[in-house]
Amino acid sequence: MKRLSILIVFLLFGAGLHAQQTNLTQAVDFTVTDCHGQTYNLFDILDRGQAVFIDFFFYSCGQCQVISPYITGSYTQMGCNMHDVFYIEISYMDSDAACQQWANEYGVEFPTVGKDGGGNEVFDLYGITACPTLVLIMPDRSIPIQGLLDLYPFSAQDVVNAMQRYGLQPHDCNTTSVDENSNTLTLYPNPANESVTLQGENLGVVSIYNALGQKVDTFITDESQLVIPTDKYQDGIYFIKTSNGNTQRLVITHE
Repeated sequence: MKRLSILIVFLLFGAGLHAQQTNLTQAVDFTVTDCHGQTYNLFDILDRGQAVFIDFFFYSCGQCQVISPYITGSYTQMGCNMHDVFYIEISYMDSDAACQQWANEYGVEFPTVGKDGGGNEVFDLYGITACPTLVLIMPDRSIPIQGLLDLYPFSAQDVVNAMQRYGLQPHDCNTTSVDENSNTLTLYPNPANESVTLQGENLGVVSIYNALGQKVDTFITDESQLVIPTDKYQDGIYFIKTSNGNTQRLVITHE
């Protein structure tokens, strides 16, 4: 049914798909700040060997809403920003608050950037005039996927297949496989400010990863409860993983 819905969308809006692309063939650098306050530089990500997949969107865009589950599905298949591809979505008109609401509503775990974080400037740099526009930038700065038509017909697997054509391989989300419904791992408060309490059985080694998939801290405990100071971390999305395999998503915001 979902596949049928998106095909109908393409039929209804097909005439406009040619506008949903960038005309650039080589990347232009930019620095943005996501809705949780984390800053990202395009060329820094490319220089460490990752491709960058950008979803240009805005909250009230109907097509953006339809394809969002497919993008998040491909994000999971491609390794949750820890391996060959780094996902980021950018809006030119939505505030940080609206982007946070969008991310929560559609289950987006990769960085979401709005106008407050420089999204409109990136739209201008890449000549984006319609949404959704999906762009893949390779580490050599080339842009082999310039828009939605390059991924038609559209599904999570279509996105993965397209990336594989350029040598980008799927990977397990081995540190960001989030079990939001875990009965054995409790995290509070979430969002956190000065500290967060982790409670569960056999916590053992507790590792914290940022949205880039980088380990930022490790704790070892033989207790069933661990209080982690978070005042030293930047605002943003983190993942807390215990040695028994449970993982929870944590948002840190310093108000």
